[in-house]
Amino acid sequence: MLTVILSAIAALAVLLVYMTREKDDLDTATMQKPAMATQIEYLAESLRLSVEAIAAHPQTLACFEAGNSDACRSQAVNLYALNREATLYFVQEGQSADLLPGFLSGGTRRLVERAARQNSAAAAATFSLAVSQPVVNAQGKRLGFVVLEQGVPQLQILFETLPLPAAGAYAELLQSQATETSVLIRRGNQAIKNTTPATIITLSGTPWKIAVWRNTSATFELVLPYLFFWILLSMVIAVFVMAFTISLRNKVVDNLRIMASLINDMRQHKLRPDYPISLLEFENPMKTVLKIAHVQVGRQKEATSQAKLDHLSQVNNRRSFEEKQAELFKTLKDGWTHSLLILDIDNFKQINDTFGHEAGDQMIVAFGKALKDNLRSSDFIARLGGDEFCVLFPYTPLDRAQELCERLRGKMPEMVELIPGVSHKLAWSGGLSEYSKNDTQENAALSRADAALLEAKRSGRNNTRIKAAA
Repeated sequence: MLTVILSAIAALAVLLVYMTREKDDLDTATMQKPAMATQIEYLAESLRLSVEAIAAHPQTLACFEAGNSDACRSQAVNLYALNREATLYFVQEGQSADLLPGFLSGGTRRLVERAARQNSAAAAATFSLAVSQPVVNAQGKRLGFVVLEQGVPQLQILFETLPLPAAGAYAELLQSQATETSVLIRRGNQAIKNTTPATIITLSGTPWKIAVWRNTSATFELVLPYLFFWILLSMVIAVFVMAFTISLRNKVVDNLRIMASLINDMRQHKLRPDYPISLLEFENPMKTVLKIAHVQVGRQKEATSQAKLDHLSQVNNRRSFEEKQAELFKTLKDGWTHSLLILDIDNFKQINDTFGHEAGDQMIVAFGKALKDNLRSSDFIARLGGDEFCVLFPYTPLDRAQELCERLRGKMPEMVELIPGVSHKLAWSGGLSEYSKNDTQENAALSRADAALLEAKRSGRNNTRIKAAA
């Protein structure tokens, strides 16, 4: 009887906390940022660091001081080889046209004009980001601007990973431009927008922000933490009541430890196969809590997995590649050997120009599938961007990796159906290299492989060149 009374009091207390906290959560201007927001901010920060490095580079300064289009073009080509997903503009001070590659688009021109007035970096985007940085000589004189613009095609995919209840929430991806704000993407039940205030998630370094409206009366996910807290509190009350009435203090302590382990495992998004409970009164509540835990952890793992995949080719994306490369790079000091292969689809631009981007996308999909079908399960496949892929051969020396490359070329399909009735030859060029314990940077092997890839293209394409470490 005492347990029932205390549980009822706990339920009332949790209900009061829930009602108060829900109002606070909806009124606040910020909330804990989900994984997709952190990834978008990471892309914006990387772009900002890149444009700062380009503006400060000695060759860029020489380009602006000389005012020579050829010099600027040479520098831009070098930078394009490092990042083929971005568009680079060099703009001289006081000029309305850039030195390379031609004339600025209207949106980018306004960005440059605004940056010139404010003398600072700026950003503007609609599924793309553009950042400007002043170029200043040794005397502090501003010579012009470097503008780096990069598309963010994965923006919609990332927005889809934002965790929302099935029918209890609505979200919008907003973009601010001058004095107006426009909606880029919508998700959820739009009717909720007129009944509850919005929670705003700001994406630093971008013109985007996320607005979330939650239906506090219908959203199960919002009630879930408080329901879980009430169950846990009721279990604790039951434990202490039983401890004082039947003197089973040791069993109570053991069960409390199991509960704490479950809570800690939930926070780390990993659950054990079993959480043994010795007290009968705890079995059913623990089963309920375990079901909730499995649902929450499963959703988190699914969102994390999708964020690491390239949405088009369904292989790993560039961020996953960088994480895997960093992991392998740390093992070099222990004497392990790894190799990598960069692949580029031959005449990919011609496919897009001739048959359209839908056909180009189908070529990307087919190429990714062919790589997964014909490589080892231990090989790590990633799409770096555009039609460029990379394969990591963990714990594989260069001579063995060369054999695997030759076997891959022999097994790849000769033709791919792009659209109904239209097939195209599947040919690719490759650059192969190895990681060396003498490398001081993680991307050293990637740079060697990229140089080998350029040699393969210059020698007629449809072949693989090798560049070993010095």
